[in-house]
Amino acid sequence: MGELTAPHVGLGMAVLLDDEVYTAPTIRERLSRNIQISGDFSPDEISYVIRTLKAGSLQARLSPEPLSEITVAPDLGADNLHKGMIAGIAALITVSAFMILYYFGYGVVAVISLACNAVIILGCMALGRAAFSLPGIAGVILTFGMAVDANVLIYERVREELRSGKDLRIAVKLGYQKALSSIVDGNVTNLIVCFVLAYTGTQEIKGFAITLGIGVVSTMFSALLISRIIFAVLTDHVRVKKMSMLPMAVPFIERALHPKIDWIGWRYGFIVISTIYVGIGVGMCFWQGQKMLDTEFRGGTQVELRLRHADPDDPSSPRLELARSVVAERVAAIAEGRDPDDPLIPLRSANVIAVNPEPDGVTSSKFLIKTYATQTDEVRNAVIEAFIDEVDARPALTFRYFDEPDPSVAPVYSVESARLGESVGRPELREDVRDFLGGAAILLTDIQPRPTLEGLQSRITQLRGKPDFSDTLGRAVKILVLKGNEQQVEDAVVLVNDPGVSVFENPEAWRADVRDREWNLIRDALTQPTTLASVQSFSAVIAESFRAQAVVAVTLSFLLILIYIWVRFGSVRYSLAAIIALIHDVLTAIGLIALAEIIYENHFLEGFAAAIGIEPFKIDLNLVAALLTIVGYSLNDTIIIMDRIRENRGKLPYASRETVNLAINQTVSRTLITSGTTLIAVLILYIFGGSGVRAFSYALLVGVIVGTYSSIAVASPLVWSGKSDKAYRAAKGAKGKTPA
Repeated sequence: MGELTAPHVGLGMAVLLDDEVYTAPTIRERLSRNIQISGDFSPDEISYVIRTLKAGSLQARLSPEPLSEITVAPDLGADNLHKGMIAGIAALITVSAFMILYYFGYGVVAVISLACNAVIILGCMALGRAAFSLPGIAGVILTFGMAVDANVLIYERVREELRSGKDLRIAVKLGYQKALSSIVDGNVTNLIVCFVLAYTGTQEIKGFAITLGIGVVSTMFSALLISRIIFAVLTDHVRVKKMSMLPMAVPFIERALHPKIDWIGWRYGFIVISTIYVGIGVGMCFWQGQKMLDTEFRGGTQVELRLRHADPDDPSSPRLELARSVVAERVAAIAEGRDPDDPLIPLRSANVIAVNPEPDGVTSSKFLIKTYATQTDEVRNAVIEAFIDEVDARPALTFRYFDEPDPSVAPVYSVESARLGESVGRPELREDVRDFLGGAAILLTDIQPRPTLEGLQSRITQLRGKPDFSDTLGRAVKILVLKGNEQQVEDAVVLVNDPGVSVFENPEAWRADVRDREWNLIRDALTQPTTLASVQSFSAVIAESFRAQAVVAVTLSFLLILIYIWVRFGSVRYSLAAIIALIHDVLTAIGLIALAEIIYENHFLEGFAAAIGIEPFKIDLNLVAALLTIVGYSLNDTIIIMDRIRENRGKLPYASRETVNLAINQTVSRTLITSGTTLIAVLILYIFGGSGVRAFSYALLVGVIVGTYSSIAVASPLVWSGKSDKAYRAAKGAKGKTPA
């Protein structure tokens, strides 16, 4: 630095970051280790320069155009939020009711613990000022389903102690002690998955991971501390001596929950069954190929088509409705007769999904159209044209000079005075515009039809985020109503200020970069009608990045889980058994996703698919999150059984046939109850959560079922070692009882 600056004392030295000049101070002396920049800077400017210098150069240049763009209408988000909240409340009520009906007084304690759990989650989210995304709401709902697992583990242990003759106080104490290991192990593995999702996922997936992670921690706190305090009060202070449960009140249920099944004897049947359906699933995946991947992983465009109200002048009138097949035919017809290299050719095989359909499952006023065409504007315009008579449109606006293409004669003025009127030649306008000195003022006069102020802002903001105008995103913008009101704007002025381009410093650059650009932006934003509820686009570059994220997330999760189980159980056999079961579950879930697509695409099964809510579920980042959640849930179930196997085997180096069978039979009641409550919560999410989380909840639904099966039929037999049976029988013969 010294050699570089010594010959240039007295000259300016620009500070650049990715080819953009941030400041250009004059070199006062030879610069070496210590450099000081002095001058007339505001505190904000000083902070900005310091952050820029500390940041250094980016590892990769930013694209001048967005790689991914998402535009969502407010009513679409409100609809999803409403359905998500309904599903959450329904799941909480249903799970709470089941716990009370099954565990009686214990269930009431569990519900109090669950309520505290919900308060802690909401409090943590509020403390961190975190917003609930739809996957985040799904994470809370899943937490409700899984939160009872810790209570179930404790209560099942308590019942075992009560059955052996201990009083309530001792039984509760031992129940908590013996369940602690399983609760910690199961929840730590869930936290591993949450950590991976939060580290590798998009913002939506991070929302799910954070809420689920908070839920896991608060679940352990609520179950191990809050419920324990309640029981301590009941047994030590209130002096409660007896508390019953449904299995204790109905002996038949008690006997049914403690079977004596030789699970290891069925292992060959399990192997055949698992091999067949996993093989079929993998085959269906190969059959579907890349069709299973969503636009996030392949690149493309997704638009949500929303049909207009039957009476355009009456927002309360019902919306028009179309059958899914009609929409699909019209979308496919867009590609007919086009050249093979036309960017709209992919619309020929676009997926059309009815959003929140009528009871027939195929008629709706909203449709999701997914295509691998990457030319977003062409796709949008083509879809609008195909449904021009039915779409819900925001009309084009007109105003004085709206058809003037030449910015030099348009009503665009330089802001050279603190009073608006002095800059635009209308002295009656006394608004203070000193914050926009050096910028531009665009007058909009006699706007027809009269828009709202919010509508004007929305149109301009949305277009500013498009690739054609993304270079204007950093500018300060303000709209003032000059005539009319915020609900009906007749005249308005759009004030724009670019800190890097001032009319005082460089009039020529101001005319080209501010005046001309802003006039073209305003004209396009206000004179183009809008018709789609939402538009999403993903370039091939970001699709490749998302694929890499998914691979990293799955690989890292499996690796960390393998290491944790290896360390926790002290045997690689347990790690391999758990990982094989997880691979089995993930492959099964993916196969069933492929099956859902095949069913949906078959016209003969369309009614059946609609009746059970089947859609052409595509693998996107949300589904990757669902698959990793399946991993966490299945692993939790597997670890519960493995913990009991480890406890039953005592000091023996291997788990015998009798040990494994006993462990599975002892935990059957816990497995059925936990799987049942989680299944109820996920089923409610699937039915009432709406299309926004339908694919997510479908994957979880099949994952809970297959995860429960694999814990018993896949992982447990792999833990068993045939050579340990002799040692087990020898120890049993020597002691006259089962080793403990």
